[in-house]
Amino acid sequence: LFSVSPRDNVKEKKRSWLLKGATTLQVIHPDGSRACFHKPSVGIVMCPLDGDGESVSPFLKDSQGVQMLATSPKGSFLVTWERQQENQPNNLKVWNATTGEFLHGFVQKNLKRDGWPYLHWTHDEKYAFLQVTNEIRVYQGDVFSKCSGDEVRFVDKMRCPGMTSMSVPTRATTASYLLTTFVPNSKDRPARVSLHKYPSKVPSNATTYPALLSKSLYQADDVTVHWSPKGDAALTALQTSVDTSGESYYGSTTLFLLDEVASDVVSVPLPNNSTGPVLDVSWMPNPTKPPCFAVISGRMPAMASLHHGSTAEPLFLFGNAHRNTIAWSEHGRFVCLAGFGNLAGGMTFWDRNKQKTIPQYDLATGVPSQPEVKASCTVGYGWSADSRMFVVSTTSPRMNVDNGIRLFRYNGEEATTVPWDNSNYKPNRLLEAAFVPVPEGIYPDRPQSPAPRPADPETAAAVAQAKEKLATAKPTVAPSAGRYVPPSARGKSSGGNSLAERLRREKEGNMMGATKVTPKSSVPGMAPRKGAVVGLVPVETKSKSALKKERQRAAKAKAEAEADQRKVEEEAAASSSAADPPKRAKKIHKLLKQIDELKAKDPGELNDDQKDKISKEASLREELATLKV
Repeated sequence: LFSVSPRDNVKEKKRSWLLKGATTLQVIHPDGSRACFHKPSVGIVMCPLDGDGESVSPFLKDSQGVQMLATSPKGSFLVTWERQQENQPNNLKVWNATTGEFLHGFVQKNLKRDGWPYLHWTHDEKYAFLQVTNEIRVYQGDVFSKCSGDEVRFVDKMRCPGMTSMSVPTRATTASYLLTTFVPNSKDRPARVSLHKYPSKVPSNATTYPALLSKSLYQADDVTVHWSPKGDAALTALQTSVDTSGESYYGSTTLFLLDEVASDVVSVPLPNNSTGPVLDVSWMPNPTKPPCFAVISGRMPAMASLHHGSTAEPLFLFGNAHRNTIAWSEHGRFVCLAGFGNLAGGMTFWDRNKQKTIPQYDLATGVPSQPEVKASCTVGYGWSADSRMFVVSTTSPRMNVDNGIRLFRYNGEEATTVPWDNSNYKPNRLLEAAFVPVPEGIYPDRPQSPAPRPADPETAAAVAQAKEKLATAKPTVAPSAGRYVPPSARGKSSGGNSLAERLRREKEGNMMGATKVTPKSSVPGMAPRKGAVVGLVPVETKSKSALKKERQRAAKAKAEAEADQRKVEEEAAASSSAADPPKRAKKIHKLLKQIDELKAKDPGELNDDQKDKISKEASLREELATLKV
């Protein structure tokens, strides 16, 4: 356990070692008061983060085989999963997070990490939802602490046939309880993601639990759900493993917004007519501010954009860069756009309120600059609770070499004095590094620190000139040397979107920079269009669902018109046959034969048209008698 500061005068805390020996995983309590670690030889061990001494006794009894560990939103319960054993079939276990007492167990044979934990509590821990085959069982949130080893009965159930995963918000400010379910596609039906509200007026024995909103999509193999900080909306990224268009080897992603108060699902408009993957999505985490979320999408260099949290309309474009990761500070003022994983590790720190990158200042002269910030081979990352520091780490087993931790300030300056030695973690000794959370409201939302003031007027003039140059800086464009343009790309301002074109634009610095989106914006070089946005796909005035309903109404009206036309034709045929009694009698005999065949069938299998034909038998026989043929 280390104590750090955004400046280079940090000191190491007295108690730096919480636990010694091999460990496999850790979970920190939501209020940051204690942490649980797993030692294979001992089991789950609990270490207070504000005390002294080393914990060596197991906190959870017989927990040596635990492979997954999670905590409830308020930290009242712990959930563990281990492989089934013959003498212990209940391998999904619930524990008291304060005393370590075993409360209840469930049978969970198979485990998918994407669906963990299978037992979800609501944000206030009033209800607990257990995912089982084709349904969700609802328990009172505190029923496990009252069972004392007895059988626990669920109070309600939600039928969701074919469901493979569910998601519940762990943070919320609303009184309602929302959750999402996902049903993958099969041979005869598309995949479906649905937003539900609990409780519902529909009885629990209903065939399918009703949904507030639902979106179906063919060839969707998986879904990732991102909840808003208020817990009243969810961003769902439906992913396909195979891109049928052949444009991407990694499949495709479609992003939708499901809002509790919305009347329909909103398709999030992505910039640059993006058909590539959605690399990352993240909500601004402060529930006291207007909701918004950031998206990184498209092929490299990808475009990062900021969207409205209710309408999904774009508000700001961060520009093209090699980025695939979004990390918001705890207060939602600062955001880091980074290129981790298989990218080079570049990082850009933005101030969301000012919609500008955060400059670094020379402490002696106060001259601002924006040097390139890079953290290669990054695996883990996160902001401190006060939103002033950002930590990155290279950990095993993702990276077994150069393990270590680096600390940056909110503007990208790296802290050179840290209370740890990264050489102790090489080559493969670091598993995780994370800031300890604190309860909300402990740290205030602070803006950027003011720039240092230079002492002499000449330096002040140089600083002002540097600020003006930094504010008006534009990417330099190298002169073109008359290159070949294929016919398919001629006459286009962008020159195409192939890999060669994207590399050329990046080399020449001819990429889109930060742009504030306004309703009057239009694509350069084209006539302004109403509602057109720079680099964005034009948003349809009507949703896909509304257009589908219009097509259905049109088809129904067409069918009714055709039925009326057939009726008129039949009446005309009947009047013409009345003048020819033998012909009309032959027609009646044919109809009576059909009626006899219908009467021989089960009445329950007849439709309305067939029943109407049988009811006309008497009138047909009277007409046949009057013909006297």
